Amino acid sequence: MITIGLSIVTPALLQIRDQRHQETERLQLRRIADGIQTYLEQNKAFPPSLASLIPDYVPFSGAQLTTNARGFPRYYAAHPGMIGFINRIGLSAAELVDARFLLLSDLTQDLAPTITTPAEFESWWTTNESLIPNLHIHRGNVGNLFYSLAITPKGIGASYFISMSPATNSGGFLLPTHSAFHLVGTTIGFDEDWPYLFPEVQFALTTNTAYWFDPLCSATGQWNPLDPGC
Repeated sequence: MITIGLSIVTPALLQIRDQRHQETERLQLRRIADGIQTYLEQNKAFPPSLASLIPDYVPFSGAQLTTNARGFPRYYAAHPGMIGFINRIGLSAAELVDARFLLLSDLTQDLAPTITTPAEFESWWTTNESLIPNLHIHRGNVGNLFYSLAITPKGIGASYFISMSPATNSGGFLLPTHSAFHLVGTTIGFDEDWPYLFPEVQFALTTNTAYWFDPLCSATGQWNPLDPGC
């Protein structure tokens, strides 16, 4: 009777434990993804590895972060197009669609994925994990964290500053036109003089923004978000 009882109860217990592991993995991947997004917002760069999220961005130990409940590795990959991302340069509209990352985990094996090309990234991105038991994929699309910044000169002079980087100075000529997407909170500064010293306009980027410079406008009003009036 005991043997019969165990044969009935044991599979049910194993199924409950398996379901618990599956749900835990989903929740933990979500928590890691939230940490990646916070890292991106605060550092204006994609984290280079999962280990870089400890201890400020996820409440896990190193082993908990990089290994799932069954002891198999978790993998993180930003889209290959983001490897060289520099926030002061920003992304073009075409590049913005690549502002994504993947978290991969399998509860029965080491996936050991190869993701070095856009095609390999897209292959995992489009994988239907519901057809593969124990495979978990979290897809992070962070394009919503970027806003466009357009800078247009209408006369010679001025300088500007983007994201704690060396300023762009006119050198007494026309400033280069700038049009790119930058991360939310990016610091922007516009100086009417060159080289860049003290900005007449400074703000954190929180919406799509366009400014133009016109030296014919009065001092302290030469950088203006409205066109055509000063």
